[in-house]
Amino acid sequence: MASDTIEMGIDFTADEAALAGALARLPAEGAVALPLIGEAACQELLAACARLAYRPARPLVGQGERAVQQDFEICMTVPPDSPLRAFAGALERLLTNALRRLAPPPLDDVVLNDFAVQRYRAGSSGISPHRDHLRYRGLVALINLAGRGRFFICDNRAGDDARELPDHPGCLLLMRQPPFAGLSDRPFHFLKDISEPRVSLGLRHDTRPGEPS
Repeated sequence: MASDTIEMGIDFTADEAALAGALARLPAEGAVALPLIGEAACQELLAACARLAYRPARPLVGQGERAVQQDFEICMTVPPDSPLRAFAGALERLLTNALRRLAPPPLDDVVLNDFAVQRYRAGSSGISPHRDHLRYRGLVALINLAGRGRFFICDNRAGDDARELPDHPGCLLLMRQPPFAGLSDRPFHFLKDISEPRVSLGLRHDTRPGEPS
């Protein structure tokens, strides 16, 4: 499989054709996963993540039946010169080119202007079933850089009909957000069983940048 090289010297192990195939499955499946980068690339991005400042995530977000439990550290401020931004720009272009292989394209282009680096300790309870906010549009891209957990999509906040997706270092997980393929629903998802320290990079299109999330 051909690779696409990032300016910072990291190679993608998934090409446009592989990503187009994954994107074509999103309308029916809600979320898909595939290998994206190798060990050397993970280590380079992890080094960039190690230079960031983290805070504990709020342990409980929302109320009542909409409450979401969280157990991780997070950083959402990435310096302009960080390799994470070069990586996001290259992935943005690769995904946009992959979309153009589909007829009709389910999305005009990909914008990844929101960064969330999350660190989970071994034994963390992860995050309970939830959906991404409607302010995030088009595509959500999650890349596991280190560690392992069990990632699921499901039908509702109770976690019914859960389907597990691969979650290993170098893996890209894509989830659709409106208006992907003209759909308005957002997949519920959750993470549990963190067996070793885990670091992930979340990239999204935030339509309200600068506002509190």
